[in-house]
Formats: sequence, structure tokens, C-alpha cells
Amino acid sequence: MSALLVAASWHALPLLAASDPSPIPPVMQQWMDAQKAVGSIKVPFQQTRTTPALKDPVSTTGCFWRMADGRFRLELGSPAATILVFDKETVRMKESADTPWQTLKPDDSRVRMWMKFLSGREMDTASLTSNFSLKVTQQEKEFVTVAMVPRPLLIKKYLRQLDMQIQPGGGRLLGFRVVQGDGSTLLLHFGPPEKLSGDLSQLFQSQ
Repeated sequence: MSALLVAASWHALPLLAASDPSPIPPVMQQWMDAQKAVGSIKVPFQQTRTTPALKDPVSTTGCFWRMADGRFRLELGSPAATILVFDKETVRMKESADTPWQTLKPDDSRVRMWMKFLSGREMDTASLTSNFSLKVTQQEKEFVTVAMVPRPLLIKKYLRQLDMQIQPGGGRLLGFRVVQGDGSTLLLHFGPPEKLSGDLSQLFQSQ
């Protein structure tokens, strides 16, 4: 789970008083605005991790369910080994098939990124523009890549860059890449979202 959540560095940054904040590229702003009306969805993804110590990349499949009211469930592995559940009040995590469920605080470093990314908490423009330089680095027919380079020099030792691959018009997030200071990378490819309806309460039980 720690590899998947390395991007928590993004949200651990303090809010800085940047004298010349970067504007958010239009495609990224459109995607952020679209999240407010996306509703409840299920999204499959594939995680690929590389490190200088590994000869070959390591890939794992996963899936997350995100509710319009901020609840979410995340599963990593097939069958699921790591599970994270947030029911608007409690954060519970199962780190492997053989470990018991844990109850965590929402600001725990192991879950901070997902709390903000999936629950919609604190995805604000002030934090992004003050802590990162943002710019479009690639623009294709199918996607636009927005690079986010951290401003604080101390953070650059651990986090070199974040890349978001967004569908033109902000339709959906296609990919998310984290480049760490040691050259390790974490890449998430997201599949098409599936709209959800009906009674989904069982998703938020510890099972």
C-alpha cells in the first residue's frame, strides 16, 4: 500500500505564499470542475511501479468506488489484498489478506492522498498553485499531460514531479504518474468510469 500512496507527498505540503503562483491549465480546471457533478462511480485501474532496485516493473490491478457524498472504497490486487474504506465517519484499512482491519485517522500518511483524491477534500486551487508549478507538457488528440513540479526545494529531494494525463475538455483522468527523487516511478492508468446507482451500503462494510 505504501507504494500506491507515495503521492501523499502532494497533499502533505504546507500552503505557501507564492509570489507568482502558476495558473491551472484549462484542461485541468475543467477536470476539477467536472468532478463536482460526476456522481457515484466505479473505476478500474492498473498500477505500475519501477525502482532502481527492480529489474522489471511491477504491475497490479485495482478498482475504486467513489460516491457522490464523499464515501469511497479502494481495492488493490486480484483477488483484493489491500482494501481501504471510508464511510464519511471512519477510515478502515486492510493491508493484506492475512492482516486484520485497522481504523485510521483521515490524515494518516498511508491514506492521506486517497482521502483527498477520492473524497474530494481539499482539492483546492490555492494549494495546487502555491505548491506547484503547473504546465502542459504534451497535447494530443486523445489526452493532455499536465506536469506539476513542486516549488519547495526540500520536497524536490523526495518528489521530483507529478504528471496528470487528462482527456481533452476535462472529461476524465486517464493517468497519474509520480516521479520520486530517487528516480522511482508510480504510474496509474484509469479505465472508463461506470455510473453507480441503487443500494451500495455493502461496499462500506469491512468485508
